[in-house]
Amino acid sequence: MTEIQEGTAARYCKPATLDKQTQYPESSAFQLRIINGIQEKYLSFYLLDFFARATEHENVIETKNTMEQNGFKLKANGVFALLDIKQSKEYIFEQIVETISYKELNLPHCGLFHDYADLVMSEYLVQSIRTCYIIKSL
Repeated sequence: MTEIQEGTAARYCKPATLDKQTQYPESSAFQLRIINGIQEKYLSFYLLDFFARATEHENVIETKNTMEQNGFKLKANGVFALLDIKQSKEYIFEQIVETISYKELNLPHCGLFHDYADLVMSEYLVQSIRTCYIIKSL
């Protein structure tokens, strides 16, 4: 898997993982899930730069369309949280001297890999969010 060094990564956050008042993602939106007793190996993101549209907003719309075409049911009140790959890696390294890596999986899909305490990492990832887009506004 090739590591992605820079760009913008988008993570879909379900309404249940958003603060009820602000609609901003909580740390639960960035926790590795346990499925059938097995913890996920990475957090799923989509690489916005893959679409190469003129604006970030257009790239987010392409991400939404791609996910829906692949069978994902996106909720109208869900959000795409955007993280700058380089900045998020640097921020987390400054906070806990831990390395995270974004790796190509099946572009535009990519994964964020880490080996640190999940609850701590999820808090730092929320602090790394650059901006959010509400699904119903796309």
